[in-house]
Amino acid sequence: MYLEFFGLHRHPFRITPEDDFIYMSQQHSRAYVYMSSAIWSSEGFVVISGEIGSGKTTLLKKTIRNLEGNLKLLNIAYTNLESRDLFGLILRKAGMKVEDDSKVAMLFQITDYLEKMATAGTPVVLTIDEAQNLTRENLEDVRMLAGMESMGGPSMRVILLGQPELKQAVLDIPQLAQRVKLFFHLEGLTYAETAEYVDYRLLVSGHGGNKLFDGDTVREIHKLSKGIPRLVNKLCDGMMMCAYAEDRPFIDPHDLKAIRKDILGDARPEAAQRPTELRKQNTAPEQSGQNTGDLAGVASALLRMAEALERIDSRLAVIAPDAKPTRREGKGAPDNVKPLSPGRK
Repeated sequence: MYLEFFGLHRHPFRITPEDDFIYMSQQHSRAYVYMSSAIWSSEGFVVISGEIGSGKTTLLKKTIRNLEGNLKLLNIAYTNLESRDLFGLILRKAGMKVEDDSKVAMLFQITDYLEKMATAGTPVVLTIDEAQNLTRENLEDVRMLAGMESMGGPSMRVILLGQPELKQAVLDIPQLAQRVKLFFHLEGLTYAETAEYVDYRLLVSGHGGNKLFDGDTVREIHKLSKGIPRLVNKLCDGMMMCAYAEDRPFIDPHDLKAIRKDILGDARPEAAQRPTELRKQNTAPEQSGQNTGDLAGVASALLRMAEALERIDSRLAVIAPDAKPTRREGKGAPDNVKPLSPGRK
């Protein structure tokens, strides 16, 4: 919607994983090295955990895209599996037809396959994304496959990626945990990394003008998102949509308050999330003043929404003259909404 308006040729803040957009922070670089080492090490077994939206899948895509050399990758992304489904999925990823869908028969098929690949000198790498959804039995099966030996060592290298509970699920199976060479957890980005992340994605998208997000705005974005890249993307995208709707080439930090509920699903200020005892300490005058401020904020937001709709209607009228307006003509902001000051557009 706003690409041409800001002079961009790609969407800078999509929430779907795009490995050419990945910002390699120090911790992402470490995770990438660990995953690469698991692929080329004969005893490779790495567990990468992280919060939702921290960049695990994007990092895996980058790792896969940069693979070179003679190896066979078995990448599994769907993990809501029953007991024997994992073996069947592995066989299909290996390009083999399931001859007998009993678990024992499929295990023998996989064993034969791994032996043939080892004889040919071709490493087999199993990568499982969203591995926190695997059952304990599935994880036991992964342990068994990782423990199969060939002349050159283990027959299969393994990379498991998932949410924070994955690490504990692995640790709950001591035989499996002992086979893991490295555990690594992806945290949220720091404030400095978040600022670099936003600028990097805009640069990749083709933005070459003035800095869109100033330091204070990024600081607030980092505070709300806790540095989780996917949430940073959602907030930045929402603010750019606000700027586009109001036909202004700059980002207004006040838009964060207006879009927080729509983007994050929680519009409550931090003070409202304190324990009840603390909230009861507020005096009546303070509560009254807060309510007055809230009403003024709502009125301002309603007026800005109405003005934004009018601008979008006018653009649609130019692009598609026959298109119906988004609102009835003559219907503006509510009567009880006061206009903004002359300096505010």
